[in-house]
Amino acid sequence: MNLEELKFLLHKYHLTPNKVRGQNFLISDEVLADILQAADLKASDTVLEVGPGLGALTTRLLAKVTRVVAFEVDKNLQNLLNNLVRLNKNLDLHWQDILSLKERHWQDILARFAESRRAEHKIKNYKIVANIPYYLTAKFINQFLSFKQPPQSMILMLQKEVAERIEIKDGKNSLLSLAVAFYGRAQIVRLVTKNNFFPIPKVDSAILKIDQIKAWQYKEDEKLVWQLIKRGMAHKRKKLFNNLLSDQKIAKDKLSKIFLALKIDQNARAENLNKDLWLKLASEIKKDPTGH
Repeated sequence: MNLEELKFLLHKYHLTPNKVRGQNFLISDEVLADILQAADLKASDTVLEVGPGLGALTTRLLAKVTRVVAFEVDKNLQNLLNNLVRLNKNLDLHWQDILSLKERHWQDILARFAESRRAEHKIKNYKIVANIPYYLTAKFINQFLSFKQPPQSMILMLQKEVAERIEIKDGKNSLLSLAVAFYGRAQIVRLVTKNNFFPIPKVDSAILKIDQIKAWQYKEDEKLVWQLIKRGMAHKRKKLFNNLLSDQKIAKDKLSKIFLALKIDQNARAENLNKDLWLKLASEIKKDPTGH
């Protein structure tokens, strides 16, 4: 969809891009093609799309896969998207905030389509391909990576700086980058300049691919590991060692010995620890946090 086509649709359906909802519509067929190539779609795939907007990506997905399940909240788009549903039997449209979607409900939707194809084993298999509103990024990624049946892959258009932090090339971790690292692999497919959108946003974007996604597969307790990480990152200006000591159950002498054994500098900050070190740290602290 180019700019002329987009403006035609906006005029036809009396629409105006909603800044509050972060509506900056993609107007590059080249970028759309790169998204689809990164998604590596098969005809039998079920795809979850978030925020179909004017349907530029949606129509391309519909031509490639068995089923597209789309979630939209902007009721101003009803006439346009309902027309798309009438023209495409493989489009399942839900007027719901994606962040309110519970896994049980999502699995019910997938099961319904699996039954129609007489292929129960396909219930678990789905991919996410979406140009999500950027303010949803962290919550959205965490939501689906934490599902017991996560997607096979996620191809997302994100703010460039956020995508770079998730990919972790400078060695500085965040809660979001660790969430991806624990459950999958992140790779920036390409950068997308702001001139590829209408209206033109203030920031550049990137296509991020998260694949090799699996549910929690480590011997350490998932809940305990995340409690430790969140405590360690609670105050970014403070050293990791001091942040962890805010838990009164952890003895200072014991923590010093653990840091020494794991070769963690006591001046290190939480962002300096990678996934493997967090797991080792959690394992050692759980053994005997008091040191007695």
